[in-house]
Amino acid sequence: MSVTPKFTTETQNFRFIPAVPINHDDAVSMASGTKAGDYVVVSHEQPRATYVIEPEGSILVHGLSRVEVAELAVQELLLTMGLPLEGLTVESGELIVSFSLGKDVNLEISERRFADIEYDSRIEALRINASLHNATIILFDNGRGVVLEQSSRKVSEMAVRHWAEKLESEDALM
Repeated sequence: MSVTPKFTTETQNFRFIPAVPINHDDAVSMASGTKAGDYVVVSHEQPRATYVIEPEGSILVHGLSRVEVAELAVQELLLTMGLPLEGLTVESGELIVSFSLGKDVNLEISERRFADIEYDSRIEALRINASLHNATIILFDNGRGVVLEQSSRKVSEMAVRHWAEKLESEDALM
């Protein structure tokens, strides 16, 4: 019987680079930002997100999982500050995808049978080096886990499916 994982994108980081860099003093006065060293932090309520204005005037967005929503929120920020929307570019950063295999995992068998799997006693979970997919998978004995160090949801899902099949082939899923 094949494993069919269920996935949820928890969060993804985005960097928006406006054509006109954001001035930190303006971000504090016009967008209720808070100075934090070389950065300005702005909290956004609807949708709930945090913006970090970088020293060079670009915007890191934390707390949103869809680029379309993040872009609309950043456009609102730029308009509030009287800045143009033209020329706005975006870079997608790392995301966190959670998943459930729907089956329990025998941690001992998994670690013993695969060189790319090690047991992490600090969190009582497997740490899978999914090098084929440039990701790390954290997998708990209840079949739930997260994919780290990957910026593509589809690649994250491929990594989990790949390892679920390998674990199932070694009778490590129950």
